[in-house]
Amino acid sequence: MPLIQDALSSLLGFSGDTWQWRDHIHPASFRGVPFAVVDGDGSFGRRQAVHEYPYRDSVWVEDLGRSTRRLTLSGFIIQSSLVYSAPDVMTQRDNLIAACESLGSGTLIHPTLGELTVSIPEGGLRLRESKDSERVFEFTLTVIESGLRVFAVTGAVPAASTVQTSWLALAAKSAATFIAEVNSDIRTVTQVIKMLKSTVSFWTGMVTRVANEATNLSNTLKSTFGSTRYGRYNTGSVGGTSSGATTTTSSEADTDNYELLVTQKMASSVEDRAKAEATTVSLLASTSVAAYASGAQDVINALLDSEVRGLDLIRMLETLSGFSDTTYRPDISDSSITLSAQIYLITLCAGAMAYTASLYEPASYDEATALLQRTISVIDKVSLAAADAGYDAVFSELSVLKTNVNTTLKEKGALLANVSTLTLAQSLPALNLANKLYQDADRTEGLVKMADPVHPAFMPLTFRALTS
Repeated sequence: MPLIQDALSSLLGFSGDTWQWRDHIHPASFRGVPFAVVDGDGSFGRRQAVHEYPYRDSVWVEDLGRSTRRLTLSGFIIQSSLVYSAPDVMTQRDNLIAACESLGSGTLIHPTLGELTVSIPEGGLRLRESKDSERVFEFTLTVIESGLRVFAVTGAVPAASTVQTSWLALAAKSAATFIAEVNSDIRTVTQVIKMLKSTVSFWTGMVTRVANEATNLSNTLKSTFGSTRYGRYNTGSVGGTSSGATTTTSSEADTDNYELLVTQKMASSVEDRAKAEATTVSLLASTSVAAYASGAQDVINALLDSEVRGLDLIRMLETLSGFSDTTYRPDISDSSITLSAQIYLITLCAGAMAYTASLYEPASYDEATALLQRTISVIDKVSLAAADAGYDAVFSELSVLKTNVNTTLKEKGALLANVSTLTLAQSLPALNLANKLYQDADRTEGLVKMADPVHPAFMPLTFRALTS
């Protein structure tokens, strides 16, 4: 017999094993309601987005992070239990139902996993009772492990930096793809340069038009002077400004020499236009594919370094990202070169727009949401063009950029105030409303900017503004 026992112990692993699994079982409960567990199961893994493409045998699997942990416990509650102390089985049932129907997440003590913060989905608790069970109620409990409302990026500066990194990676990857695609076409260098120049000339003309519009006299001065001293339609800071969607107020001093400041700003605008014009001329004079790729990036960098800022720059890059060369070219190789150049140019513009949007400080949650929708829409259109052309690497970089800018703008919007619609019984002066709503006359300017009335003395009956 000792020989048989030794053989069984050696086979089953009993020999010398001092760790007892029963000693590590936790008494099960949810929100303090105890119960017994018969068995349980769980699902674990990672979230995956499977991208399938026509005429491709393999798929690209995009990792989206750890999947939701779902656990299912099969157990029972019993009256006069020898394991846990509890009232009659009817009261236990009512307590368990109340715990599962309570708002928010709760603490589950799992027999083997220990303490977990979980939420109960719809139909998560299923009770079974019968006359044969008598004082025992069987149940199945399905839970979802939950956590705090946190984001991957916790600061606006790191978030913007992440978008910049994605934008630079996108520019490098799209340039490499453009050069490789054009060079793979068996054409003479002269013919290739001719086709590139034809396409790029349309784009540079578009750049010149939007740059002139953004740096004209009106836009330059509006982005220089503030609304406090120079009127509500100005968005600069000189002379002070106020935001209608936030309580932020800038009290920057007015200029001592108005004419000198205007002259300086106009000179800067002229220099910016001249620099943009010089980069476009240099781009058109390129004699190699690599020079065209580098020259296009120089044009974008010139626009980013200009005096144009904020929404004007975002609008300019958004317009450029919609560029399309619709010239009919019967030769397939010519069409392929044109398509490669077009995708490269709009990819640069979309990436620059996303980077500029990440640096912009929206005035309200609504503005942040609208800007996010505009940016994502542009990236999606460019991503579709890249995917249709088979530029997998460019599409991948665009996806990363989209994720980063989405996180950045959502984080900024979460920290801003929501505006609400105010309805008045009669038209009142803005000063009266500021005192009535906020008990602060300094917020009159903010109300005027939000309501945009014909005159501040006659505010509209309905407009959107902060409620506090």
